[in-house]
Amino acid sequence: MTTPSLSADTPRGRMYRLEPDGPLMFPSITTVAGMRAKDHLQGWYATMASKRALEMYSWLDRNPARAAAEISRVTRDKWGSQKRIAAAAEEYTRTAADFGTLVHAACELWGRSGSRPSESEIEGLADGMRSAQGAFATEKSPQALQQRVAVRLDGYGAFLDDYQPEFVEIEQTVVNRTVGYAGTTDAIVRIGNTLLSADIKTSKKVRGDYALQGVAVVRAEELVDDDGTLREMPELTGAFIIHLPEAGGYRAVPLRTGDAEFEVFRALRAAWSFEPDECALPEASSSKDLLLSLLRAKGGLDGIA
Repeated sequence: MTTPSLSADTPRGRMYRLEPDGPLMFPSITTVAGMRAKDHLQGWYATMASKRALEMYSWLDRNPARAAAEISRVTRDKWGSQKRIAAAAEEYTRTAADFGTLVHAACELWGRSGSRPSESEIEGLADGMRSAQGAFATEKSPQALQQRVAVRLDGYGAFLDDYQPEFVEIEQTVVNRTVGYAGTTDAIVRIGNTLLSADIKTSKKVRGDYALQGVAVVRAEELVDDDGTLREMPELTGAFIIHLPEAGGYRAVPLRTGDAEFEVFRALRAAWSFEPDECALPEASSSKDLLLSLLRAKGGLDGIA
């Protein structure tokens, strides 16, 4: 997804404002959905770190004449070597996200212009990402990058031919001020007589937790334009994923966006607001002080000094 103009990264995740240069007020949909525990990723982090360590060992095996100097360097800089190994998963994720952003930008350009972006246009998008955020630093072949994007655009074109969506909104920011969140949907489309939120994904698979992002868009209260103009949120029937896998083709995957999914999202929004540091109260000086502090914290002694 391209970077919405009303949002900015913060230490607590991406946040949105409701007008240009206004205060950041609401966490993004992806930030809130990201509050969900991801214990299953711990094993993957370890696997990626071990793969990088083995790659470093293999380099020594392939370059025996330089092995002694490299071993000496790694030994002297143990902390730097540990950081490099530990960063394997993060770097992989960032590289995948950069590629996904490029595909999103190309699909957005297609949606706005009505025609498939040319190779020169895609190259321009990639160059802009390189200069702005240092993307594709490890990409060895610009032509290979073009080919990878072309595979995804072939799939996107097939989806357009098969489903004939009418694009009502593209890269549109939405907000729910009651719950307190904002976000940007890749597109609001009309298929037949039905309005839907559509998000493009280039991930290996369609994850079920994408439904949390989908339901947040469906339950948004207003549209927010880049100049801060608020518009009425159309009634959406639901949300779906346009999945563009590495192997080519596409999948149109509907998401559950009912009350149960929205309650989970609301709970995650409450978790985002939780300030754990405020829960440790000042040290008690006596048993009486301890009990009074606990009662005040529960609201049982309001107004008592």
